[in-house]
Order: sequence, then C-alpha cells, then structure tokens
Amino acid sequence: MRKVIQLRNRNTRAALGLMLGLAIVALSACESLLDVDLPHLLTDAALEGEGTAETQVTSAIALYECGHSAFGWVALGHEDVLEAIAGLGATAAVYRDTPSTGGCDGSSTDQSHFDQIMGARAMLSRADERGVYDRIQNEWSLGAAGERLSAISAIYLAASYSHFGQFFCEMTFDGGSLVTPPEAMNIAETWVGTALVHIGATDFAMPFGIANSAANMAIALRAQIRWAKGDATATGHSSPADLAAAAQDAATVLAADPTFTAWVTREDGEQRRNKIYYTAQTIIISSMYDKIDFWQPDIRRPNPVTGVPWADPIIFTGYRNLGIEADGRAVNDAGYPLTIGTGTAWDVGAGGVADTRVQHISGPGTGAGVFVIPQKYTSNADDIPMVGWKELRLIQAENENVLGNRLNAIAFVNMVRADPATPGLPAVTYLDATATFQEVRYLIHEERRRAFFLEGARYWSTKIQNTDISWFPRLEGNTPSIAQYILQGGVRLLFPGDEYSLNPDFLNLDQRGTGCVARQAPLEG
Repeated sequence: MRKVIQLRNRNTRAALGLMLGLAIVALSACESLLDVDLPHLLTDAALEGEGTAETQVTSAIALYECGHSAFGWVALGHEDVLEAIAGLGATAAVYRDTPSTGGCDGSSTDQSHFDQIMGARAMLSRADERGVYDRIQNEWSLGAAGERLSAISAIYLAASYSHFGQFFCEMTFDGGSLVTPPEAMNIAETWVGTALVHIGATDFAMPFGIANSAANMAIALRAQIRWAKGDATATGHSSPADLAAAAQDAATVLAADPTFTAWVTREDGEQRRNKIYYTAQTIIISSMYDKIDFWQPDIRRPNPVTGVPWADPIIFTGYRNLGIEADGRAVNDAGYPLTIGTGTAWDVGAGGVADTRVQHISGPGTGAGVFVIPQKYTSNADDIPMVGWKELRLIQAENENVLGNRLNAIAFVNMVRADPATPGLPAVTYLDATATFQEVRYLIHEERRRAFFLEGARYWSTKIQNTDISWFPRLEGNTPSIAQYILQGGVRLLFPGDEYSLNPDFLNLDQRGTGCVARQAPLEG
C-alpha cells in the first residue's frame, strides 16, 4: 500500500517570518509522488545528511504542488467561475483578500495554500542558508547529481517567488523587509537564470512527468514571469521590453517543442488530489456564474482604474453556454462573451458553434437546488497545467498586438484555436490588418479567459494585468445566492493577518485596500 509521509520544517517563525506547513516527502526513485513507504518520519538529524538531498527536493515539489492545487480552487472565485451557494467552503468563491493558512489539504474544503508555497520556498533556500539548495551549494559534494537537484530547486524557487509576485500586494521573506510585486518577480527571474546555469548544456527531463525538459520549463516559467511582472500601478501591465522578452522566451520553447507543457502533477488520495476537480466536480459546493448582472452599477462604486461605472452586465464574465461565431468572434465589441442556445442578444448566428473548452452540466450538488457543474477534468488524478504552449502562444499574440502587428497576433490566437484537444473551434477571420489595438486586446483577453478555464489561476493573473477591463467586487456587495455571501473584493492578496501585527515592515491591515496602489493611498478600503 502506498503511503504519504509528512515532514514538518522545524525552523522558527522568527527565522522565517511564517508558519511552515507540512511537506509531503517522497523519493524520486519511485514512479510517483505517492510511491513512498518509509518506516518513520525524517528527523532534523536525518536531514543533516547529504543522502536526503533528493528526498528534500522532492518534498518541496510536493508541497508546492499541494498549494498550487488548492490555490487553483480558490482562484475560481476571483475568475468569476464559481458562486458559493452551498454553505461549505463558501469563502473560496468570494474574492478573498487574505490567504488561508495551515497544512496541506486537511479536509475536503481546506483552502490552505500560503504555507505550502512559502514553505516549499523555505525548504529550498532561505536567509539562514539552511535550505537544501543552500546546502548543496555550500556543504555537500554531490557532483552531477547536485547540479541536477540544484536546477530543479531553482525552478521551484522561481515558481514560488512568481506566485507571490503575481498574486500578492506586498510581501516579506524570512522576516526581511517589504518586497513589492515587481521586486518578487525580479527575484523569480533571477532564479530562472540560476536554474539554466545549473542545467548547462546537458538538459534532462523533470521528475514524475512534470516536464520533458528542465530547460524548457525554466524558460517557459521566465516567459510567464516576464509577462506578469507589471509595475504595481493601477493597470499593472508589464513594460513593452518585458513583454518582448517574454515573447522571445515563448518562441525559444515553442521552437524546440510546439506543444510543451509543464504540469502540477496530481494523483488520487488526500493531499495529492486535484483540488479543483474534487471541490468543483465531486463534492460540488459551488455553481457556475452566468453573466454577472447582479452588481447594480447604479449604486456601486465605479471601476477605480477608469472612474467609469461598470457595465451591466459586467463585461468578460459568464461561463455558461459559451459560443464562437463562424468567423471566430468570441466576444462582441463591448466585451460581452458570446453564447449559444440561450435565446439572448449575445447568441451566435448561423454557423456558430459551442466552445468545447468550457463544458458544464446541470445537476444536484451539496445543498438545495440545481448546480451548474464545470466539466474540465475527469478525475482527482488529472494533472493541472502550470505553464504551457497555449499561454506561450498568447504571450506572443499580446506582444505582436503591442507592436502593431495585428495579423501576427491573430495568427497566434488561431494556433490556440487549432488545439487538437478541442477540435472544431472556428479560426478568427473577422479581424484583419485594419483591426484596432483594443479589438485585438479584447480577442486575446477572452481567449485567455476560455483557454485557461480551471487551469490554476492563469486567468486571475490575467485579470490583475488588466484591471481597467476586469471586474473585481472590491470590498462590497454580496453573491446573488440565497445565502448572500459577502464579497471580500480581493484583487491581489494581503499576507496573512497576523503578519501585520508581527512584522513592523507591514502597514496597518486596517488601512489596506486590495491593489498595490494602496501602498500610497487606500483603494476603496
């Protein structure tokens, strides 16, 4: 029988500035992260030996993956996918502004992700230089094996810092000073460079089927990092130079492997299960949103970026019955996603088809009434894309649009449409070289929304980069369900609340808004 073994990192909160969660320990000699059968928990003394290096690196991967899986579920609220209507796990779908803390997947509705991702980072490298990467570099002599483990460690350090840079408003590491999102992204990018140095001229496959190339995984992550780097302003867009560099990284990976994907691996059983599938499709505690028309823009605050009242319904929302016109149009000029078979003004015309990337059914859930249930994954063991070819193509498309090369941008979108996993999606023909920047921007934004459906917060990151057109409730309003859950309004997340009382570098929590401009002045807080 396969067992999941847990290891608690014993560094103190004073040293780390956080409470580490439990790490799932596994041996890379096994076929999967569940194939572990150890007689006892590893002790601090055991971890002193260089023979545990591979186990420690694998543990950090497993811990990161557990956090990523849980975060992907929480993201579905911020991505306007799921509405809490059943009572269980309700706060996962109300645009949280602080993260859940605690151990890895401790219950069916456990939303904890902060400790896992921060803990994985600290297991690998931290200020006291007692992480496994630090010790490989400074204490242990592992030769070629050490270079391989160092490369893998650096990749997951990059992924961890990128997570905080993309989704948090401000942060600190190992009790240090305050770090802004762009600064965290710069740290992440540096770790990618470190990984590539360790990989050198001899590439290798990542363990457990995560990716077929460590080098491509590192470069693909760097593309994602550069695209999402932002400048912590209201709209948060990366600079043209960063976007161009991201597109170049995307081109490098895709030239080597046009269908490259790096995965967050999942398997049956608690702590290794696909949390998105489990909560959204198995225990079914939330229902999918249609177009968001409950916001009442006449009595709500306007978009704080543009100062203009939100449209009614909210643009770029609604995941039910999505369609694509025969000419490839998926969103109209005002930003409303097109549908099929709804009998509304947004329905596609003759020749239009259903968008098979966003499938759902209606049925019973945990609670009264009929639930609209997404049908993205097929089991708890389905892996979750971490970064892949579709995202890389859309990064290329966005860069071409910024450069004014509209036809090139459209061509990259059409490569995504031609995904053999979802055949029959019409190519984009309604736009040509005379298209405007905004028309192509809307095309790409909606394509990301649909292509990344239930894919681990990639659309949440997209929304953060486009807050002038992407809706967040921003600390007001309720869900339209009978329960009327209060929408917390998180755009980016704050660190856990106790960090604000324990670390003097943080500003007072009561003065915080939900976006990084609130560093200077509270945003609707």
